[in-house]
Amino acid sequence: MTHFEWAKTVKEWRDKGWKPDGSRPYDFWKREPLRKFFQDHGYTLWISEYEQGLGDIYNVQLHPPNDEPRRPDGYTFVSRYQCQPGILIDKPEFSQANSIHCPARTIHNQDVLIRLISIDGDATGDDHYEAIRRLSQGQTAFRGDNYALPLLNELAFSGLRFVVSPLLSFGWKSWFYNVDKILDYLMQIFKGVKFSHDNLIAHLDLDSDNILFNFLGGRTRPADTDSDDIGPFRSHFPLRYYINDFELAVCFDKDSDPATSKITGLPNIRAGRSGEYAREYAPEMLVGDPYCPFKADVWYLGQMLHLDMDTEVKGFVEKHLKAIHDDSSFDGVFGKYFAQDIIRNEQIRQAFNEYTNNTNEVDISFPKATLRMALSLLTMIAQMRTSNPELQPALSQLVGSVVEMRRDCSRGVLSDYIGIQRRVVKWENW
Repeated sequence: MTHFEWAKTVKEWRDKGWKPDGSRPYDFWKREPLRKFFQDHGYTLWISEYEQGLGDIYNVQLHPPNDEPRRPDGYTFVSRYQCQPGILIDKPEFSQANSIHCPARTIHNQDVLIRLISIDGDATGDDHYEAIRRLSQGQTAFRGDNYALPLLNELAFSGLRFVVSPLLSFGWKSWFYNVDKILDYLMQIFKGVKFSHDNLIAHLDLDSDNILFNFLGGRTRPADTDSDDIGPFRSHFPLRYYINDFELAVCFDKDSDPATSKITGLPNIRAGRSGEYAREYAPEMLVGDPYCPFKADVWYLGQMLHLDMDTEVKGFVEKHLKAIHDDSSFDGVFGKYFAQDIIRNEQIRQAFNEYTNNTNEVDISFPKATLRMALSLLTMIAQMRTSNPELQPALSQLVGSVVEMRRDCSRGVLSDYIGIQRRVVKWENW
């Protein structure tokens, strides 16, 4: 490829990260006209280890261009455990497995992520760009219920349009330390998606890998502890989640009626990415009829929460069912209620009350209130995942449900634990 043969579409840029053989995701970014363009605007790209002769061609690790510590930017925090005396501070790394983005360091040693968002003449990036602009313009950007990843800057070079955002932690998130942290997570995510919907934007790619949070990285447990036990590191800073990657989003005119705004086609096909969709399609997408993308987002949220929470929450309930009868199982007690088209919270609560009536009232350790909360969570998630969009709760109802759950919780339940992994309470004092 010659010096000036820039990609003509976002898909081409993405595909040439590894094609032809010998290509790497860093190749587009390292070209001197583009690298210098970013530097002239105050951004120095992170350095590729491979370009420095480290590792083989599959080494995609990048690290900052200087040895200065990252300066605070208000978007990222560390746990108290990371600040203990003698803790080794590892050099930051970024795995650039995808050529669509590249980290950079500002002249003030703050780290950001630069992403290619659209290319002139390629309509597949238009909705992505419109979604980012709509959620980041004017007073909208300062709304507390706007959980879209903040836009710090826009840059244009030779028909290529880039956006700059804070470099946040993504991917792995440990399980929740208590009920309060579960409800906080749900409230932020539901509010964030609702805010997008209120602005006539459907995401269509909601999953846990597109939910970022303001953790810089580092230790999530005290020094000299090697276990995977659950600790309270989320309480060490003002936790905020962000919704990322609106690449498959669809935007409607601001005066549109959400109730009648429908689309056809699969999200990845609409965005020019045939065969590149790592999600299960919402059931209504496979019928062929026009469907509501806002309801599809609710299904995707339900699917995400099911995958992330089902094992821990169901396992917690089942463990306590077995305390009453050794041969009990979750599906044996509640399965038929969750298999119905219409999943009713009152039926599940009644089944729980009938099953637990035989518990010894002296056994005060049996956490009835916390178990009811766990069942309410599972019921809500199941309702979101129903194959009939007309039976799904709206985002406003989901926000209201979380408000009601919190209101009905005692302080004891909010601080209680739902999960099957071991929680270490003593870490609260470290």
